[in-house]
Amino acid sequence: MSNKRLIIWGVDDYNVLGLFRQLGRDNEIIFMVFQGVRHCASLSKYCTKLVETPTLDDGLKYLLDNFKDETNKTVIINSNDLIAEFLDLHRDMLSRWFIVPGTSTPGLLKKMDDKATMTQFAKELGFDVPDSRECHWSSNIEDVTYPCLLKPTHQTLGHYNEFKFKICKDAKNLKRTLRFVRKESTFILQQYIPKESVALVYGCRTLNGKTHLAGVLEKDRFCDNGDGSHGVLVAEFPEYIRPDLIEKFMDKVDFYGLFSVEYLVYKGKAYFIEVNWRNDGTSHLFYQAGANLPQFWVNSSIGENIKHIPVKVASRSMFIDEIFDEENVKRGTISKEQWQKEREEATIFKYYDKDDIVPYEAVKKGKRRKLILDAIVAKNRLYLVYVLDKLGLKRK
Repeated sequence: MSNKRLIIWGVDDYNVLGLFRQLGRDNEIIFMVFQGVRHCASLSKYCTKLVETPTLDDGLKYLLDNFKDETNKTVIINSNDLIAEFLDLHRDMLSRWFIVPGTSTPGLLKKMDDKATMTQFAKELGFDVPDSRECHWSSNIEDVTYPCLLKPTHQTLGHYNEFKFKICKDAKNLKRTLRFVRKESTFILQQYIPKESVALVYGCRTLNGKTHLAGVLEKDRFCDNGDGSHGVLVAEFPEYIRPDLIEKFMDKVDFYGLFSVEYLVYKGKAYFIEVNWRNDGTSHLFYQAGANLPQFWVNSSIGENIKHIPVKVASRSMFIDEIFDEENVKRGTISKEQWQKEREEATIFKYYDKDDIVPYEAVKKGKRRKLILDAIVAKNRLYLVYVLDKLGLKRK
């Protein structure tokens, strides 16, 4: 599909980097950078046109000012939750000139992106879900069972979330946490389930209403910031994951585009975590294992040939984050010898690409700085966000 313009709207990170590597060989890509250049995806050799759109409104203005061809629509792919909700809200208007991911009901995605709403919906469809309830700074927590898990229900534009998630071991810990959160923040308070692994299903629902699933990535080791750093990709679904429920979820919401579904796996049971209504940051891992759902979404959306595009991973493949997983050796999670053995066995990598090496080298060079910042944020994020709010400093 040469000389076809695509727009990738997202943050300058490994998610967009992966999209460049899947789509950059055969498409002309415009990268709309949200929240500033960060020297990751923007360093890719496939990044030939970059437009800075610091805010969502800046992005909308750029789209409306520069694209007027109703007969040759431009496909938009996004990689950020806030952008996904924004596009969904304006999907009807933009669909005149663009192929836009989202739902058939404008604004529905913001509701479905709320973790409390999403979790309840999944439970009603038949997913296994941890015991859950909404929680605010002033909620009654007398009957909470510990340990428990606390997560923001939603990402708020202009603010940093107080944390990605927080495990509270006792009532004292939970009370202290709630004392520092914003009064307007809403959380989902869940039963704590130990994490043996995290399973992720990557998929795409095309404009004809058919859901395609590339396979499963099961992550069994994690970086200091919580990202999965080692695992296996397989085409066949384990017994504890039901693809029919995923298809049912997509049909009920009537969502179109790229997505992923995450589960926490414990003792042979997969507990629903969330749906990500945008391209997943692991999409390029599935690509390296043989599937190219982003290109499938593009071609199917504009009526081009899709028969040659694989949508399922080919076979069992081992994944490793070749830069950050080694920190597990220092933590004593794995021996140096075993890590080296698994590194040699891996064929799927997070950053490395011999044909697009500059981003990998940049991330590797900045490893130490990132580890230090991640450690500081992980330990103090709740209090840092509290201080930023008191100072009136907002996230751009």
